[in-house]
Amino acid sequence: MRKPWSISTTVRNPERLRGFLKVLKKLEGQNFTKENQIKYQILLIKERLYKPNNIPQKYQKYYDDPTLEIPFSVAKGIFEYQNYEDPPMRGRQSVNPLNKLGFAIAREGYGPIKITELGNLFLRGDYDISFVFFKSLLKLQFPNPWSKDFSGKHGFDIIPFIATLKLIWELNKKSKVKGLSRDEFCLFIPTLINAERIPEQIKKILAYRKISGKANKRRFIVRFAKKFYGTLDIPEKKINNLFDYGDNTMRYFRLTRYFRIETDPLGYHWRIDLEPSRITEIGQLLSKYDGTAFKFKDIPEYLDYISDINKPTLPWEELNNLKNIAINLRELIIKTQKKEKIILS
Repeated sequence: MRKPWSISTTVRNPERLRGFLKVLKKLEGQNFTKENQIKYQILLIKERLYKPNNIPQKYQKYYDDPTLEIPFSVAKGIFEYQNYEDPPMRGRQSVNPLNKLGFAIAREGYGPIKITELGNLFLRGDYDISFVFFKSLLKLQFPNPWSKDFSGKHGFDIIPFIATLKLIWELNKKSKVKGLSRDEFCLFIPTLINAERIPEQIKKILAYRKISGKANKRRFIVRFAKKFYGTLDIPEKKINNLFDYGDNTMRYFRLTRYFRIETDPLGYHWRIDLEPSRITEIGQLLSKYDGTAFKFKDIPEYLDYISDINKPTLPWEELNNLKNIAINLRELIIKTQKKEKIILS
């Protein structure tokens, strides 16, 4: 059965990854053995970055009073109390988004744990979170030699961040309604597994927009999900997963500041569009990259790639492109100043 792509549901708030990375830094240079996988998860409990469901009564005081430091021995006791069927797997799951997003290299059998250059930038006190996640998401692609989750044989060929920019860019040319609603994003972005299918996906979005009535839209969603998953019987959970993945992806994408998000007061209904002040940069990116995945001959070559903060190269590393961005930004500021009648001194 085909599946949608996702970034990470292990850590739903991407800014929390810095804490996970900070803990992993303590183990840097050691092999990510099963023992260290367990130790990593215990350290996450110790640092209050992960709270298991079952807390022994004798340790409840550490959660009733957040000012109390959790000793390693207590964190270990809490971890062991969970009686996990596969204890090391918990550490592997927690480190997975750090590996996937290029912040670290931590996997059993692949040498010592290493925090990448991008990961170390994330740990610095003066880091720019938008730049960190922009560079990270530029590297995130499916397939890649480092991951078996989304393989080429299942049709994956995509850099999700670039492909999403491209889809909205092209969609905005065809529709007066700019950007994507929450439902549209969650349905049509995680299921875009190949950048060459962007035109096809845009047609589906436009067809969905023509449907009126909640019941009719629901029928469209069910038919769409059945076709995507390749099944005649679609469990409700499969449809819910699309919205779960979409919501989570939006949180990561918005941190790059290449997308503009508008939300209702409760934050449930949101709309995503291209950030106007980044339009020139987005255009340059799309002229250089089409959203298809880069090809790597083996895992070492891919690990070298994600470890190099200067890759992939950016269009505005060329002086003329950088000048065009500055000119566009200046024009946007002047336009906004006149529209809003802002007095500049």
